[in-house]
Amino acid sequence: MLARSLHVPPVRTAPLFSGPFARVTIVNFFFFLSFASFFLLPLYVKALGGTEATVGWVMGTGGAATLLTLPLVAMWIDRSGRRRFLLLGTLGMAVASVGYLRVDAVGPALFAMRVLQGASFAAAFTATTAFAAGFAPQHRRAQALGIFGLSVLLTHAIAPVAGEEIIRRFGFHALFGVTIAWSVLALLVAMRLPAGRVAVSAATRRAWQFDRVQWVVAATMVLSGMGFGSVMTFTPTFISGETLGRVGVFFAAYTATAILTRVGGGGLSDSFGRHTVIVPSLLVLAGAILTMALVRSVPVLVCAGALFGSAQGISYPTLHAYLVDVTAEAHLGQAQALFNGSFNLGVTSSAFVFGPIAEHFGYRAMFAVASLMPVMACLLFARCGAPSALHASN
Repeated sequence: MLARSLHVPPVRTAPLFSGPFARVTIVNFFFFLSFASFFLLPLYVKALGGTEATVGWVMGTGGAATLLTLPLVAMWIDRSGRRRFLLLGTLGMAVASVGYLRVDAVGPALFAMRVLQGASFAAAFTATTAFAAGFAPQHRRAQALGIFGLSVLLTHAIAPVAGEEIIRRFGFHALFGVTIAWSVLALLVAMRLPAGRVAVSAATRRAWQFDRVQWVVAATMVLSGMGFGSVMTFTPTFISGETLGRVGVFFAAYTATAILTRVGGGGLSDSFGRHTVIVPSLLVLAGAILTMALVRSVPVLVCAGALFGSAQGISYPTLHAYLVDVTAEAHLGQAQALFNGSFNLGVTSSAFVFGPIAEHFGYRAMFAVASLMPVMACLLFARCGAPSALHASN
């Protein structure tokens, strides 16, 4: 069955950033201000006496919880309503932030909060991305999803920089208090979104399944997510251990270039094709991760962050748009679960795989190995990611 036969075209008369699309982008911004503040959690784990491997296990636990929750989200989100899952996710993130105020050692309580965060992330981010994909005009899909993605990228600069200053001045508990406020703000704005239920017959739901192209996108996201996760998880402790200054410097460079590439080049694939843009952007991502293995000064660290941001700023929304292209409106929630789940599988597995490598062989060797993941993603997508004749006609 053609994906187009089930697709309900979005309304195109309103400006791109307005109405529900604007509201869900704002919700995502506040949600990720809370979530991205926990990029600094490895510093707290180290302060509690944890090792690099412990950091990997703690960070990976959140990703594992996300992966275990996503099948349930995929099963119910389109029928039960996207807003319901968004409210549950933002509320859960707030509760987890409250829980961290009681965590004073590496133990069950710390891991329990990571589980709650992971499940909350699965519900909230799947809902926001499904909302955004549904509101995005088809003819400007990559551009719209790139703008939506800015709500994530901005937090990657703001949250670590602000969080690092909060920790330095007031301690980790003050940071956890701020994340509570961000989550509550996301919850309040989310209440104004539509329910997001999708009417689809039982026969249609039973008949639909992921096809080859969608699975290739999923595998590509797993591999690129492994490379991305290695940088996002271990860069804070790498910078601290190498005495390269503030962690926020890297995240600011990463975010600034990611924003610039999304604003200036976010619509490239709308004009030149998804496949043409995805392949080189994955190679640049590999080069950026490899550059991290060579960092010995702040200027090189900034360059690595900028290269990393430009690659991620183009590859992620373009792959996202490509998956939406080949998915019917009635199944966008399930497709977002596949997309988010694949990327989070990569990020989660990177914490478990690369943590021991960093502990036994050092961060530089770890980054060198991690750079191979986007290379494999590029080879896979270049070989198998071209749309089939069925999707090419859509």
